[in-house]
Amino acid sequence: MLVNIIMKQNCLLIAHFKNNIKLLSSARRLSTKNDEKFKGKYDVIIAGGGMVGCTLACAMGKNALLSNLKILLLEGSPNKKYELTPHYSNRVVALNQNTKSLMNSINVWEHVEALRLQPVRHMQVWDACSDAMITFSSTDILDDDVAYIVENDVLLHAVSKELSKSKNIETVYQAKIASYQLSQSQLSHENIVKMSNGDTYSCDLLVSEFKFIA
Repeated sequence: MLVNIIMKQNCLLIAHFKNNIKLLSSARRLSTKNDEKFKGKYDVIIAGGGMVGCTLACAMGKNALLSNLKILLLEGSPNKKYELTPHYSNRVVALNQNTKSLMNSINVWEHVEALRLQPVRHMQVWDACSDAMITFSSTDILDDDVAYIVENDVLLHAVSKELSKSKNIETVYQAKIASYQLSQSQLSHENIVKMSNGDTYSCDLLVSEFKFIA
């Protein structure tokens, strides 16, 4: 049910995961009772705080149906303060109008525009083996832009600004996952995530950046 709700509300984002959903079996679950390293039970744990993971967490935090869930975002990188520099990064992403609509719906796009982006108003694609060619123009889509080129760091910073406003989402940085074990019980869906430092968490739904693990 939870996966279905997420897919309906955030269908564009979930497309990154949909084709990679895979139910896995695992060995005996770890016992967390009386374990000093057990750090808490969550409804959802998202493994990976990149653009996709952060956007999913942000969308869930702003969704009225999901905003009461207790969500943990595990990010392997340290929490660095972002500063916009005059030099452009060579790591960029192309965002279409549907992604712009998604970012607008979670109040992220205004932060992107306040930083910087490059609209694409004309695009031409051609075949290397023939004279076949197709051209896209902003005038063909009601004078809106064809796409936008945005630096990865800019987009991630914009999402993180909105993500920080969600009170039901906790982020752990420099979090390295060592292993996970999934529930084999039909009555309980408590899955265990073990970190490289020995800390453990449990959750009903575990989401990696490219797959749901329920």
